[in-house]
Amino acid sequence: MVFKKTKTKTRNAKLMTAAGMPPLYHTLPGESFDYRKSEVLKWFAARPALIDYLFEQAKNKGEIIYDKETGKWQGADWEDDEDDN
Repeated sequence: MVFKKTKTKTRNAKLMTAAGMPPLYHTLPGESFDYRKSEVLKWFAARPALIDYLFEQAKNKGEIIYDKETGKWQGADWEDDEDDN
């Protein structure tokens, strides 16, 4: 008998926090979507592990970069437009 090796997915412990989310609305019934009213996003925002996971993903994918001179993070595509200041 030949057994196939199954691929096991590694679950991120920080992201697994989301697995315990109770039933929540992302769009409130009868309303158009507004992220400021999303119960899901409010729940996420109250969990530092999920926010940290999002930050790590953006950093590791190069979507945000750290400027050692200023000590600040910024979007990889952000450009300083002095005319808008």
